[in-house]
Amino acid sequence: MFEWPTEFYMLLMACAVFRGSEVIFSKRGLESGGNWLQNTFQTLFVRTVLAWSLLFVLSEGEILIRGISIVSMGAFVFSGVVAAGIGSLLFYNGVDRMGASVCTAITNTRPLFVVVLAVVLLGEDITISGVIGIILAVIGAILITQSKSGNLTGWKKSDVAFPLIAALLFAVGNVARKFGFVVEPISAIQALAINEIAALITVGIYGIWLGRGHELYKGDVKSYQNFLLSGIFVFFALFLLFQALIIGPVSIADPILGTAPLFTAVIAVVLLGKVEKITKTLIIGTLLTIIGIALLTISW
Repeated sequence: MFEWPTEFYMLLMACAVFRGSEVIFSKRGLESGGNWLQNTFQTLFVRTVLAWSLLFVLSEGEILIRGISIVSMGAFVFSGVVAAGIGSLLFYNGVDRMGASVCTAITNTRPLFVVVLAVVLLGEDITISGVIGIILAVIGAILITQSKSGNLTGWKKSDVAFPLIAALLFAVGNVARKFGFVVEPISAIQALAINEIAALITVGIYGIWLGRGHELYKGDVKSYQNFLLSGIFVFFALFLLFQALIIGPVSIADPILGTAPLFTAVIAVVLLGKVEKITKTLIIGTLLTIIGIALLTISW
């Protein structure tokens, strides 16, 4: 039995579809000559432009972020720096190293972190079915790392650290976002605009600090096109997520997003067949994780 409005679940499932699809475009952009730093910065640039443009339109010509409390704004700046900024850098680095299907599947461990953080920091409840769900999700993640899927050229076991740490940072970011919505009424687009500009600045500073500032805007037509599409898909995914977090708890919202790797795997078979392989073990691991996620989302 589901205790939250149908809209809550519909927003999250749509978000999972967008999130699972965007990484395919990122991988195609990487294969066409781009790198993970360009991927992160250019997708963030697209997301930031879309967020601030929509905010400008909805506010009828004014940028309505004034009047938002320092605490609420700080929560979304924090989520932007940690999750959308640093987390994305690690995630797209992982996509480049391992492949879209495997990296997304491993990042699917995010709900494990989010549930623990939500219970500890936000006082949200977890049921026995939720505990069983966590166990199944962990088993699924282990199978995924042993699946020999992903880049046809292979990847190192140590590369798992990139999506795993990204998953933790994404979890921290989502908990911070939920806190930002709880502490003060704020619209999804206001929150998203703050989140994205903080992330863009973070990644820009990082690229310059590395001495690779010139790479942030470089690319060819194909990489630009794919990173543009990736940025658009992530924008819609985050906008839907923010709308959902206004309605329901993050400990339920984030696990539902864990279905994204299933969409990634299906699309990867069609669009990334020449650069990635999908094995039965990856599918089994992903399905186990999704079953675990289902147990985390059902109210018994």
